[in-house]
Amino acid sequence: QVPLQGTFAGQILAGKPVSVTLNNPDNSVAGSVTANVDGAFSLLASAGTYTAVASAPGYLKAQGSVSISGGNTTTFQSISLLAGDIDGNNVIDQFDALTIGINYPAAAPAAADLNNDSVINVLDLEILAGNYNQSGALAWQ
Repeated sequence: QVPLQGTFAGQILAGKPVSVTLNNPDNSVAGSVTANVDGAFSLLASAGTYTAVASAPGYLKAQGSVSISGGNTTTFQSISLLAGDIDGNNVIDQFDALTIGINYPAAAPAAADLNNDSVINVLDLEILAGNYNQSGALAWQ
């Protein structure tokens, strides 16, 4: 018998492409999709409970628990990811700002190009400054 499937949907806003991943309770990946340019996504998965994670390079992640039931769509609220976590340690701090400074005005690493304009400069530092000291995965539901 084929397990019933449902859909997980929503919208994630960030200045870069966002990956949405559903993780099983054992942390294995049940499914993954890249959100559209407008942040909308839809992911088909077997009925069950998962941890949903939205991520983009240089941004704090969003994470929440999602229950998917067969034949139904579970839609999470729209959320904006916070730019500035360049090193991926879940804190926007001086080390992220330093990465921008060291790589000014290069194009790499891509995670430091927070506004996705192909150059690391003061515009990226301004974005980081607006989110300075934010930390942890954002609660997503």
